[in-house]
Amino acid sequence: MTKKIFLTNDDGIYAAGLSALEIAASKRNLSCFVSAPFNEQSGAGHSITLGSPLRVSKFAENRFAVHGTPTDAVYIGVNTLMGEKPLFAVSGINKGGNLGDDITYSGTVSAAMETFYDGITSFAVSLYITDFVAFKNETFAVCADFFFDEILPEIEKKIGKSELYENPKLFNINIPETIAKSGKVPIKWVPFGKRLYGGDVLKRVDPRGKEYYWIGGDQFGFADIDGSDCHEIRRGCATITPVSLDFTDEKTLEKIRG
Repeated sequence: MTKKIFLTNDDGIYAAGLSALEIAASKRNLSCFVSAPFNEQSGAGHSITLGSPLRVSKFAENRFAVHGTPTDAVYIGVNTLMGEKPLFAVSGINKGGNLGDDITYSGTVSAAMETFYDGITSFAVSLYITDFVAFKNETFAVCADFFFDEILPEIEKKIGKSELYENPKLFNINIPETIAKSGKVPIKWVPFGKRLYGGDVLKRVDPRGKEYYWIGGDQFGFADIDGSDCHEIRRGCATITPVSLDFTDEKTLEKIRG
């Protein structure tokens, strides 16, 4: 079985979180193939570019940047650039958490969904940050080590290695910024919670007198659902959520059929 892994993100090819994963993987004798967006694409969701050409910049033998969305980077990386199926894929490490409803907006999670669609066990990894001003990029290195040394073995143990890699699965993982203090935090298997964004939109005027809008809102609000990913990350725990992409409303379908 190949030891090559596929890495991507939505923060762009120059992101510190991506570099931290590359370094951590190489220390564990895992060969990386990187295909990431050239620029930051936070909030891009699962969008794919169909109406314009896409260019690719080659940084090294196994390191590419696609001038498009995270999904574009995965689609081209897996189907054209890589040339072989990886052992697994990691999207991240995202600068900021992806909890609850965030996954529908998140380019990080969507990139992992795309590799999962390609039959690859995939992990979306995000670093939950409460103070972006005081945040230090060095935390990404600690987070990456924790993923490879603690999170991944935990998943392999609970799922089983053969099951995990022979039958592709998708996981959303959040690690709290407190990981920087000791290098370890408790790990919890949790369902998704409910994020509360606040619905704020900031209206401003540019120097030419034209109005523009900035989507704002509370980045840390969530519903009071005990045991959810939102709750446990606030308690200082790393969270693992197995993700299903079956959108069928079976109850309604069965009711209609009945």
